[in-house]
Amino acid sequence: MSHETTLIERLTTLNEIAATLNSAVDVQGALNSVLARLVELMGLQTGWIFLISPNAQERWWGKGYVLAAYHNLPPALDLESAPAWDGGCDCQGYCNKGKLTEAYNEVKCSRLIESGGDTRGLIVHASAPLRIGDQTLGILNVAASDWSEFNEESLTILNSVGNIIAAAIERARLFDMLREQRIHEQAVLLEFSNQLLSRSELQDLMNYLVEEVRRLLGFDACALLLPSEDPAWLAFKAVSGWKADPVAERRLLPNDDRTGPGRAMRKQQPVVIEDIWKNDTPTFRADWLAAEGFRGHVIVPLIVDGHSIGTLVLDMRHVYKMDIDKLRFLRLMANQAAIAIEKARLLQQEAEGRRLEEELTLARQIQLSLLPDSCPVIEGWQMCSYYQAARLIGGDFYDFFWLAGEGKRLGMVIGDVAGKGIPAALFMSMSRTIIRSVASSGRRTPAEALVRANEVIITDAQSDVFLTAFYGVLYPNEARFVYANGGHNPPLWWRAEHGAFETLHAKGIVLGMFEQIRLEENQIIMQPGDIIICYTDGVTEAMDAAGDLFGDARLRAAVEAHASEPASNILDAIVDAVSSFTGELPQSDDLTLFVVKQQS
Repeated sequence: MSHETTLIERLTTLNEIAATLNSAVDVQGALNSVLARLVELMGLQTGWIFLISPNAQERWWGKGYVLAAYHNLPPALDLESAPAWDGGCDCQGYCNKGKLTEAYNEVKCSRLIESGGDTRGLIVHASAPLRIGDQTLGILNVAASDWSEFNEESLTILNSVGNIIAAAIERARLFDMLREQRIHEQAVLLEFSNQLLSRSELQDLMNYLVEEVRRLLGFDACALLLPSEDPAWLAFKAVSGWKADPVAERRLLPNDDRTGPGRAMRKQQPVVIEDIWKNDTPTFRADWLAAEGFRGHVIVPLIVDGHSIGTLVLDMRHVYKMDIDKLRFLRLMANQAAIAIEKARLLQQEAEGRRLEEELTLARQIQLSLLPDSCPVIEGWQMCSYYQAARLIGGDFYDFFWLAGEGKRLGMVIGDVAGKGIPAALFMSMSRTIIRSVASSGRRTPAEALVRANEVIITDAQSDVFLTAFYGVLYPNEARFVYANGGHNPPLWWRAEHGAFETLHAKGIVLGMFEQIRLEENQIIMQPGDIIICYTDGVTEAMDAAGDLFGDARLRAAVEAHASEPASNILDAIVDAVSSFTGELPQSDDLTLFVVKQQS
């Protein structure tokens, strides 16, 4: 398509097209306006519609066809032009041979080519059959200058409109056929179509569908089945007239040839069984199904854009012979129902997506509230931090808290939960709370606190999620830093006096995986100008377009270049270096770090 359309815009236009045709007294008379809407939606200019007419035996328009609608034809296709319209064409040939079964975008238009006139640059056209069930009613053409103007999305729209037009034409034909004998039925059918289109809530639509189809056609029972999460099975979504409730009981039927619904889905044709007790076809049997006492069995597939999305199953508790006109009527209703269900399902997915985004935004606000509002202010020290989740919510965290007891001691934690998204965020919240709880009393050393946190996490989490965590205690008056590491990236220690880095190594293992762990505990004495950089692997494993990692060397270079500056400048330099390295690539992992500097 030459211009972007949103899902809602496409659905709205398709809904308006369906509404126009369903409300039209003269369906063929409404085709010109529908064609104009379609051409506009696809970003094109020209289109025309042929309808198959056995009574049309003249060569004009092509034998057996009539030109039912057209929009913005070029001069070369003037309606009086014999080179353009006297005789058949390639798309009609494809249709006559049964080869036009879906939107087909490789047709060089023989009418345009042979007309010898001004075509306004139009050379090719995409064609979609106007099909209802296995019957083709006509051809829908939209023209373009090049095949590249047709893509998968535009062809899907073309098919959808073709299906809507075919359903409307078939409805109109049925209306004409039954006008004298079945005026009441036709009024009901129109009301049925309008009711389907007016119901946007999916479950409400499905419940209405089975109740109304059963009532209109006089069956004992009706059920709607759609593919379950496992496509090998069909799930009951709505029923009417059943003794039990297979929806509430979560009953499933195999989506294969053992069941009528499975055969109807695969073959995209109705399945009619007059007496299932005498049916020789292999059949799925279950006590809960046999208890219903069904014998006559009619199944019609629900088809959208050439794909089976479900089935309508109608049952009688006695032998039943399906009338051909009633079956035709049922297939028309099924076609309308399929379009309505797919529209409602797409709208529901759109609404669920918006609701999930709102929930994730709220979850992010809650998660951010668990992180420190600001870094501690301690005379003689500078501290600053940075946190950016790869998604709306993440699995990284950091924390600062003063320890209870004698002496001024500041606990500092940084952690990284394995995985991303909601599970990681929930585990992050729990882990942060546990570590703070076991450490803030000040009675445990860093190693003891992490070992105890691991025990609590193993007991409470009951999951396969784990995390890495580094926990250190700063004694600001002594410039002493005591730390332990639970499998986390070891922080960097910039020693100003030596102008060199050391790594704060301490043997340890991740938390939340093993019940018994042992962690090493170390300490350092910092000097004026010394810096500690604690970070998650989202820093060093940030990736550029070539697949290279940011790495430890670039991190050290950013720190060293700004080591004499305030801690905030050092942190900004690291973040800027990572951003410059990754460029326009989306962030692949949470990025968290904090910088602690002893002032000179």
